[in-house]
Order: sequence, then C-alpha cells, then structure tokens
Amino acid sequence: MTVLERITRTALLGVRPWDATTGRAVTEGLTLTELGHGVRAIPNRSGVFAFHDLPGLRASSFGAGDDVFWASPPAHAQLTLELADELGRYLSVRFDAEAPARGVFREICPSSPPELDVPGVPLFSAPGRIVPGGLAAVRADLWDSTADTPAAFAVLEVTAGPEATVRGVADEQGRVLVLLPYPEPPWQTGSPPPTAVALSEQTWTLGLAARYAPDPDPQPTPDLCAVLAQPPATVALTTATLTFGQPLTLRTPGQSVLHLTAP
Repeated sequence: MTVLERITRTALLGVRPWDATTGRAVTEGLTLTELGHGVRAIPNRSGVFAFHDLPGLRASSFGAGDDVFWASPPAHAQLTLELADELGRYLSVRFDAEAPARGVFREICPSSPPELDVPGVPLFSAPGRIVPGGLAAVRADLWDSTADTPAAFAVLEVTAGPEATVRGVADEQGRVLVLLPYPEPPWQTGSPPPTAVALSEQTWTLGLAARYAPDPDPQPTPDLCAVLAQPPATVALTTATLTFGQPLTLRTPGQSVLHLTAP
C-alpha cells in the first residue's frame, strides 16, 4: 500500500469546566461558544470541550501538532468565549483565550486567589442549584448599600476555621450560593466522649468577606477575571454560625438582604 497523502488534525483549543465543589470536570448540560462567530465547542469523554475548526485558523487546525508546530503555529487568534449552563446549576461567564493552545486551557486570572487554581475554568454555583449531599449551603441576597440596588456579580468569601476560603459569585440579582464541606467536628473517629456535642448539634463559626465594584456598563454575562479582580468591600456581617444539616442565610440584622459597601 502506498500512502499518497497524510492529513493530520490538531485541536485548536481544549477547555475543561471544573466544579471545585465536587472536584470534577463537568460538560453535561454546558455549552461553550466562541462569541466572534458563534462556533460551539464539542465535549469529549474526558470532560474537555474542544474547538477543531475556527474561522481564520484552518492552517493551524491541519497542523502536525508536534514540537515544531507548537513553536510557531501558522495562524493564531485571541478568542472570547462564553460558558453557559442550560440546566441552571452554574453561572454563565465570559473569558478570553488564545488559540491554538497546547494542552488543556487553564483560566488563571492575574488576581485569582490560590484556591481558584483549578485544572480548567472554575464553575460557580447558581443560586438555584440543588445542594449536593454532605455539603453546607450558605446563601445571601447581596445588596449595594450606596446605590440601593442588588450587588450584581459580587463575590462572597466564606472561611470555616483553618479550611480554605470558598467563594461564590452572585447573579445579576445579587443572589449567591456558596457550597462548602463541613469542617471536622472535635471528635473525628470512634464514639464521641460523653461530653461531646452530637453531630446534629455541631456548630462552626464562619468568617465572611466580600469583593465588589459596581459595573457602570454591566453585561448579561460577566467577565470571569473582572469578577475575581473586584476589590474588597465592606460587608455588614463578618462572622456567622453554621449548624450541621441546616442551610444558612446571611442577612443584615433587621433586614432581608446582606448589605455591601463598595470601596
């Protein structure tokens, strides 16, 4: 058999949406769209969305994919992508990426805290998400005290003892859901001593903080890095008590919302 022609294809960009709450990649129910031309990526069985063809990048999509190719791809472009959830579990976000890119793309914003260094693009829970079993739920309606409007796309930071800080992003109405594992109780193995508090009555003190900067020209889908880069805001509560098995809703005393003040 004589080989007359050999054709190779190289994926231009691979994006893995990552749910840090469950520690896994998610593609089911999600869409990833390149906004310039409306091209949608195709998910694979490894939890990665792949772009194989994009306008203006045909020369790179048929590249060899070897070291020589990656040293100088024949065509490249800066893309703006939108990640959306048709099932309503996660907030929609926009982010930028350059294609072609070798390996799985990781969104590491310049201001991202270490806890958000995930093997892909971080997903943030929508307020209507069903809480997975075994996790604590902290909710709030964040309110801009100065503008007297919902604090759209503000970030709520929750810290439980020595555990890492967990972050949630509010939707356009200021509603936020933060999901976090329960901290370890004082007793961890075996039967608790007679003076121990039952797990169902166990409580923990949470530390609270927020990041927020009003956007004078808000977009329906926020830019991920811009959201994470918001400066620290003043929040009406700095601590709250979490009880095992009970959802926690944060409110300014005497109010139905949690007030924030932008710096």
